[in-house]
Amino acid sequence: MQLTEHFTLDEFTRSTIASRLKIDNSVPDDLIPNVKLTATKLELVRKVLGKPIIITSGYRCPLLNARVGGVSTSAHTKGLAVDFHCDYGNPKQICQRLIDAGVQFDKLIQEHNQWVHIGFSPSNNRQIVLTAVKQGGKTVYVNGLV
Repeated sequence: MQLTEHFTLDEFTRSTIASRLKIDNSVPDDLIPNVKLTATKLELVRKVLGKPIIITSGYRCPLLNARVGGVSTSAHTKGLAVDFHCDYGNPKQICQRLIDAGVQFDKLIQEHNQWVHIGFSPSNNRQIVLTAVKQGGKTVYVNGLV
């Protein structure tokens, strides 16, 4: 299903882990509006960056989310977040560009300088900016871009 000009439902549900573990990662009908909202917001992100976005993790059903170590309240389980790469630059550069351009988001995370997480809210985008770092072998989230 084509969600927007540049994004398909398949991009939001594709998961090598789900395939390997035979987990049905289909988006429930009641969450399709959230996925469409996220795809629409990603069109703006794509425009700001001027390059295609590669979604590495979009919607995650609760079982898949648990298997990848996501928190139970993850916006991924609601169809309101994606992790992505883009040839624009490294994750910190991408995050900074989105902030500087005034992109509205709920949460923007520079994840270990490996990918970008961006989440949206249908009603209240809080503009939370975090950086994931390792401390004592555990991932912790610090405010701002590090």
